[in-house]
Amino acid sequence: MTNVKLYYFDIKGLAEPIRLLLTHLGVDFEDVRIKREDWPALKEKMPFGTMPVLVVNGKQYAQSIAIGRYLGHKYGLAGKTNEEDFEIDQNIDFVIDIRINAMGVFIETDEAKKKEKHEALMKDYYPVVFAKLNDILLKNNGHIALGRLTWADFYLGTLLVAFKSFPQMPDIEEKYPGFKKSIQVLLSNPKVKAFSEKHIKSNMAKLYYFDTKGLAEPIRLLLTHLGVDFEDVRIKKEDWPALKGKMPFGTMPVLEMNGKQYAQSAAIGRYLGHKYGLAGKNVEEDFEIDQNLDYVNDIRIKALGVLYENDEARKKEKHEALMKDYYPGAFSKLNEILLQNNGHLALGRLTWADFYVGGMIDGFKMLTQMPDIDEKYPGLKKSLEVLESNPKVKAFIEKHKN
Repeated sequence: MTNVKLYYFDIKGLAEPIRLLLTHLGVDFEDVRIKREDWPALKEKMPFGTMPVLVVNGKQYAQSIAIGRYLGHKYGLAGKTNEEDFEIDQNIDFVIDIRINAMGVFIETDEAKKKEKHEALMKDYYPVVFAKLNDILLKNNGHIALGRLTWADFYLGTLLVAFKSFPQMPDIEEKYPGFKKSIQVLLSNPKVKAFSEKHIKSNMAKLYYFDTKGLAEPIRLLLTHLGVDFEDVRIKKEDWPALKGKMPFGTMPVLEMNGKQYAQSAAIGRYLGHKYGLAGKNVEEDFEIDQNLDYVNDIRIKALGVLYENDEARKKEKHEALMKDYYPGAFSKLNEILLQNNGHLALGRLTWADFYVGGMIDGFKMLTQMPDIDEKYPGLKKSLEVLESNPKVKAFIEKHKN
């Protein structure tokens, strides 16, 4: 009986195509997922000091594509002639070229250079190569080559998920229907679909907050817009004391990714904006987004000062003072900003900060005791319409209206 082990980190990366391929083939294998802290001690024991590594009957083999090609030939998912193998290789190498270019941006540590490289690829490279790849896939009925399933299809399907993040194109499979077709090809095998869904859930982002909108709603809407799968963990008030000490700052919302927790609502949104292409294109644009969102938060903090007042007489006095001297000026200015930017908070286009404005409207209605605030200030209404132009976001809002 063949003994097979696959070594890699507890992420998809370069091992996921092999995992899915082995699953499709019905090959029993041990999916060994290495913790980052254990890697240095294990590294020198690997053939080239890298992973993934496939161990077959005690012998180690490395390099992701080489492993896939071997499995394809061994189990009948390769070409039937040298020329067919040639076609598979050329097409998957084309996909790898795209990945390498995208990774060049991802690993760039200088933020200015990172943005410059990304914009150059978005303008001159991605449209051409993705259009070409889309043509290949449509021509081959969702396959990378030969019009039928080969080992290389498992690389393409998993890389397409990565392409959402690296080129910052969360809707890439909608823009290029061949990409969606290729994923459907893989998931047509029930075992592969079950494996994929199991590990999507285990690595899925988790967002922790109370079962209210509050500071988590903008993040929920942003993740929904981006098409990022996440577990919407809603904590009951009575369960919070036991959980509080486990959070980074003893507060929520908290976004958990790959087991690591991150806190602070605006910081989470800013991170998602930069990761998925909804931030500024330079530091000045980021500055404009930040200043305008901080202004919105100033209004929220003023309103919270009334909500948290325990003395009813003082609460009434504070509210009346804000209604008379603060809210009219503050909301008029915010309304002006939104109308100038066509319903957006800054830059005249969609950014991560728009989800905070749209997500806070119900909160403003409650805090200011102005249920018609979006009618009084049409810019606020326009900002919500901007968000709801995405059907997924609109459906999420409708589902959680009450």
